[in-house]
Amino acid sequence: MMCLNKTLNKVNTPILTWGNPFEANGKEVIFCVTGNPGISDFYIEFAEEMHKTLNLPVIVVGQAGHEFSLDNDAITEKNKDLYNLQGQLKHKLDLIENYVDKKSKFHFIGHSIGSWMIVELLHNNNDILNRVSTVNLLFPTLQNMAETKNGRFINGFVRRMHCVILFLCQILSLFPNFLINFLLNIYLMLHSLPLFYNERIKKVIDPRILEKVFFLAFDEMDNVRSLNNEAIHKITKMCNVIYSCFDGWAPLDYMAELKKQHPHLRMVEAADVAHSFVLKSSQIVAEMVSNHIKEQKSSAQ
Repeated sequence: MMCLNKTLNKVNTPILTWGNPFEANGKEVIFCVTGNPGISDFYIEFAEEMHKTLNLPVIVVGQAGHEFSLDNDAITEKNKDLYNLQGQLKHKLDLIENYVDKKSKFHFIGHSIGSWMIVELLHNNNDILNRVSTVNLLFPTLQNMAETKNGRFINGFVRRMHCVILFLCQILSLFPNFLINFLLNIYLMLHSLPLFYNERIKKVIDPRILEKVFFLAFDEMDNVRSLNNEAIHKITKMCNVIYSCFDGWAPLDYMAELKKQHPHLRMVEAADVAHSFVLKSSQIVAEMVSNHIKEQKSSAQ
């Protein structure tokens, strides 16, 4: 694995890679867009499994402003368009158009809001659509996010209290590092998560990053509304949707509506896998995605 810093749509961004997706000599590239929080480190185990199984270059890109950076400025009227949904689309488009090998085809993977971003990018960029081998939408948030169980919590509580939450995180950042580590390790043990997630969670609760996590989440609540059926129709034959039966962001009735609108869409339930699959189920989901890519490659031969 390598971590490379690229300036994408004016935002300094760490990119995680396995193999060399920038000089792939026409080899297919796996391109993964994270959910929100858009911290790429949470996807390391998933991406490693994909690379090991398929032996293809892999690139993981998080959301603009959601990673540690010396120039990670606070959101202002002048720069807010870099961090909203449209800014995030430009962020991913910059990476695809200006850095990834132009001779390569793509296996796109989007998680949560990353799925929405991929669908929108392909809908609006036919030149990229023509380079797609597969599209894998993992626990996708494609419609009416504000009306979901989690969306109602974001709008009803987090939106009202986000300034208080940011203030508390600012206070926490003043604590000695050993005390922060101790508190996070207790949290991780209580939730049966590995202790090496400690550094990843520190990124989430950094006030400079959490501000942008909230900003993007509120934009999602306001603007991810109706299902983009025209866009999904374009990718139906190459698309693979993985969903859960207990997802507070992509509930079963949304998945049923998606299947009703697109009956030929491949949809697979991931049993006992949570929306935030990268925390405990990276290997399971990586196997499901890899199997779809293998099947598509076999049928294309």
